[in-house]
Amino acid sequence: MLKETYPNSIKEKIEKIIESKIQSITLQAKKIGKKPNEKWEDYVSEKALNSVISENIDIAKQKNLHRFSAEISGKLLHFLKEIYANHFIYVSGHFYYPPTGFMGWHTNYKMPEERVYITYASEKGKSFFRYLEGDTVITDYDNKGLTVRRFAVSSERPYFWHCAGSACDRFSFGYRLKPTFKI
Repeated sequence: MLKETYPNSIKEKIEKIIESKIQSITLQAKKIGKKPNEKWEDYVSEKALNSVISENIDIAKQKNLHRFSAEISGKLLHFLKEIYANHFIYVSGHFYYPPTGFMGWHTNYKMPEERVYITYASEKGKSFFRYLEGDTVITDYDNKGLTVRRFAVSSERPYFWHCAGSACDRFSFGYRLKPTFKI
């Protein structure tokens, strides 16, 4: 798992696209009734991981987030195709985490591919990507603005257990990478 750094020119273009849609996404989430969850941290805790680690959990069972239109993810796709030129790239998720938003522990083991997530957070250090590495739970906090992470998902144990949580507005754009094979 590692953070990726994009050239400032691309980073600024990505931020501009995301920032132009923030208000409409947050309003849409409020309209459909997304409410705070005071116990959100319980679902992304090490205790929560320990309670499910023996299971085969592909997609998170507990979450408090809003899945929005793929339109923005599609607009970001051409930047990713430039950066990851030797890969086929597929949109895999686009989520708004309101304050107290979260996606509980899961593995995505049914789709074992490399992933890239572009995250846009309204505040530094108030949202995170958390994962299990060996026997250690690591919490990787988001920057204010863009944070990009790249990681691989395995179809076999030990799975790549991960979750996300936020005490601020957090927007997440996920992509799956598949290497191209040149003959």
